[in-house]
Amino acid sequence: MIKKTLLPLILFSFAGSLAHAAFIGGDEKGNGGSVIYCEGRVEHQRYEVLDLFEAREIQTFEMDVIEGPEYKKILRQMIARMGEINPTRAILYTSFLETFDREALFLKGTEFTDIPDRGWGALPKGCILVQGAVQYKRPSIKGHRYYFNKDVWDRMTNTQRSALVLHEFIYREGLQPENNFQTSNGVRLMNGFLHSTMMRDVTVPQYIDLLQRSGLQLADVNGYHIFLHSGQELGRGQSYRVSYNDMGVVTSATLARSFNMSGPGGRTMPVHCGESTPVEKGGGIINFWPNGKVKHIQMGCTSAGFVLRSKEAIGQATATELFYNEQGLLTQIKTLQLEFNHVDYSLRSTRPGGFINFYLTGEPAQICIGNYYADHQRSWMRDANGEGVIVAQSGHDTFGLTLDGRIFESAKSRCGFEQ
Repeated sequence: MIKKTLLPLILFSFAGSLAHAAFIGGDEKGNGGSVIYCEGRVEHQRYEVLDLFEAREIQTFEMDVIEGPEYKKILRQMIARMGEINPTRAILYTSFLETFDREALFLKGTEFTDIPDRGWGALPKGCILVQGAVQYKRPSIKGHRYYFNKDVWDRMTNTQRSALVLHEFIYREGLQPENNFQTSNGVRLMNGFLHSTMMRDVTVPQYIDLLQRSGLQLADVNGYHIFLHSGQELGRGQSYRVSYNDMGVVTSATLARSFNMSGPGGRTMPVHCGESTPVEKGGGIINFWPNGKVKHIQMGCTSAGFVLRSKEAIGQATATELFYNEQGLLTQIKTLQLEFNHVDYSLRSTRPGGFINFYLTGEPAQICIGNYYADHQRSWMRDANGEGVIVAQSGHDTFGLTLDGRIFESAKSRCGFEQ
């Protein structure tokens, strides 16, 4: 174990400037990547990213770093390691990497000024802390977001370079309003964990616990994007509970404001809650079956729109609740609004009170509308024998129908409405 000294660390995290480049937004939040320098070590070990040292010595993680001749190749492997349990975040960091070359500026012969930050940490005895990088939330006029001390960079191994860039990517996410990081503590914890053996077989509960400890907002569960907290930038942040069963499978969570859900017939549907929806509500509450398949979604916004199609009809609806079978296939939605046009009749409901059942193929099998039925004109339906017409006008009682045109004899009991 390396002998270390505990002391308040100047982690160079926010609001600062470069020694010879003071034009870079002095009132802009910035983040510095901290690197330990130990003169007494052999040349290739003199520089180590603080995150990795703390992971090994403070968190006592068993390290699983990747060596190689190209730091970007190592970085892609690290992101892929994350992607196995958190594909949405891996996609985000891959997008950061794709723009990295044009957003990074390497400065030679420059010492970065100290940028005070809260936090504490540890250093090996006889070593010092130097600033290897600075990041700004808003890029410069020339488009530079990251500034690296090239004198330090040139003496680092590719493993350490990769770790330093990954630190900047994690902090870039942390600077987003919903995360609103004020220190780099969570960044260092996350980065160190990703470089440890714990990532080899990390469970969903362990990984979500890591994200919560790090302060990062979003996670992936069974193909769904979920919230861990919200409202950070408003000064009234709240954390959301994630529930598990005895097998460690997530049973309930809060959806993010944007997510992909399974629609009729298993088709993927993007959902984006608008700005009018309170951020604290997220996208709604999602529940899962013990096998991890989605069971039920209570929508937090009304942006889940459905196109309804059958051989003889087409329509659209918005849903307030969605129900799935144990295979994760949509079986029913409760409707907020509904419009359905059949060759023989049309239906329109502008208030909640009905639902639609689906065949497993995704076609609507049954439509039930409550007594908020509000077609502005008329709706036409075939009678039970398929002969003649039945006229239903606004304000008529609850009714239900199947797509073959049959009217339920006891609509309320068949449709499940309250008596």
